[in-house]
Amino acid sequence: MARPDILTLASIAVLVAALYLAKGVLVPLTLAVLLSFLLSPVCDWLERRRLGRVPAVLVTAVLGFTVLGAAAWTSTLQMSYLVPKIPEYEKNLEAKLDAANDYAVAALRKVTRTSQRIDQGLSSSEQADEPRGTDELPFSVRVLSSPMSPLQVFGSMFGTLLQVLGTSGIVIVLVVFFLVRREDLRDRFIHLVGRGHVTVTTQMLEEAGARVSRYLSMLFLINVIFGVSIAIALYLIGVPSPVLWGILAALLRFVPYVGPWIAAAMPISLSLAVSTGWLAPLLTIGLFVVLELISNNVLEPWLYGKNTGVSAVAVLVAAVFWMWLWGPVGLLLATPLTVCLFVIGKHVPQFSFLGILLGNEPVFEPKKRIYQRLLAGDPEEATELLEDYLERRPLVEVYDSVLIPALALAETHWQLGDLNDGKHKFIMQSLKEMIQDRAERQQERQVEMRTNAIPNAEDGSQAGDQTDSPSVCILCLPARSEADEIASLLLAQVLEARGCLVQAVSLASLASGVEHVEEHKPDVVCISATPPAAAMHGRYLCKRLRGRFPKLNLVVGLWDAQGDLNKAKERIGCGATVVATLADAQEYINLLIPPLLPRTEEQAPLERNQMVGAGAV
Repeated sequence: MARPDILTLASIAVLVAALYLAKGVLVPLTLAVLLSFLLSPVCDWLERRRLGRVPAVLVTAVLGFTVLGAAAWTSTLQMSYLVPKIPEYEKNLEAKLDAANDYAVAALRKVTRTSQRIDQGLSSSEQADEPRGTDELPFSVRVLSSPMSPLQVFGSMFGTLLQVLGTSGIVIVLVVFFLVRREDLRDRFIHLVGRGHVTVTTQMLEEAGARVSRYLSMLFLINVIFGVSIAIALYLIGVPSPVLWGILAALLRFVPYVGPWIAAAMPISLSLAVSTGWLAPLLTIGLFVVLELISNNVLEPWLYGKNTGVSAVAVLVAAVFWMWLWGPVGLLLATPLTVCLFVIGKHVPQFSFLGILLGNEPVFEPKKRIYQRLLAGDPEEATELLEDYLERRPLVEVYDSVLIPALALAETHWQLGDLNDGKHKFIMQSLKEMIQDRAERQQERQVEMRTNAIPNAEDGSQAGDQTDSPSVCILCLPARSEADEIASLLLAQVLEARGCLVQAVSLASLASGVEHVEEHKPDVVCISATPPAAAMHGRYLCKRLRGRFPKLNLVVGLWDAQGDLNKAKERIGCGATVVATLADAQEYINLLIPPLLPRTEEQAPLERNQMVGAGAV
């Protein structure tokens, strides 16, 4: 492993250790930052209404934390109302469990009796007789713990509460401070972190802020709608404390994927306990399923379109990581923190692996995806990828940006020795079958369109005239290799879609290519040549044809050419038109069509889709 890689791994290990050890400081700080992202749009809106910075921040903070405090207080009241009634629901719950599983009921009763004995307190245990010695053990030993001091009692009762209140107070103060000084803090962060890289740091910070702020705002809105719907529906179903479960559902929905179902488990269990039948539990289960489907498939794509840029697998792994690092709070912060890491990996080269690991965009270009699947011996998936691209983009664009580059990659790697003969042959054969399959389906659609067009014509003669109308005849020749033959098939398919009469000559018949030109008298001859020796092979065949047919329209396609096309044209010479893409070839031939029509009757038109030798389109 290279030294930079070792340093990167060591840095990551030190960073993770620091995050774990400093969680007492970092958790409230991170909560404050994310809450400031959530509240900053409200603060900006108030400032645009000509309210000063400090009053806008105070109004925003008061409104935001009042809502949170009211939700917490309401949850506490609902919980205090629910707890005393739990023993009343025991019989219903036991009856349902008895109907479902006798063993489960027995286990529950055992647990219930044990809990009742524990609830009786230590008084009954202290009333037990002192242990007495026996003949074998004349003395017995009993360890007595010292009584707790008043300070320890107070700490055990109120320590957690004071910790929560203290953390909440720190978060509130930090949020107010961040909102008041947000521009100044942004500039200081850019100056500190982006020294020498102001542009990259600014773009990174702006993108992270926009993604996180929009994500949190829209998710908060969706969760509020979700929680209110849960509370109203549970009230109608008859589940006790519906407001508590609505607030809990809205809060736990910030936890990705598993949060809603954790929130659903408690009201579902309670509906089993309070109802005598099975209707209420089934309605409660159906409620959470339906609302979750609506929010995932309707509300989220509509409001923010799942545009965090982070993959679902990355969010799940990040949730496990942050929960291990920071506990339950880490679950709430998992998605926003992962989005920030993804943006860092996107803009900072040293952390580019984060963008690859966390992002949801394909890591390979379309041409490399096709080539990689063929290289792995999976032509079925390569065909599926091709069809997927063709559904979204035009045929000539897909061929130019996907198949031609994939073909050039395979040919170049084979020439360099990186690809053995067997694998190269397999890739070439697979590409040829994909193209021929596509051509057959294209022909079927054209026949179907002509068949459907006949009844719509006013008379049969008009339909016949359209079918027999003159067209330009084009001959596609491969320069030398099998890759050139496949490229000529692609060109023939593209030109055929334009309505030309196209004939693609196979590699086996290339030796008699000049005779084909003499026999069919085409209007245009297109020579296909692929890297790495495209110009040399195209020049050789072009010189042969020009020496025999001085007035022939020659087009040389140097497909996927990366260099200067003008220099390649000078090398080829022969008065040929040189193009680098199928789109350019199609455009040039479209310009030739008007002067070449109508054709003379002595020129025998080529039959559509005819192919000399193997590899017919």
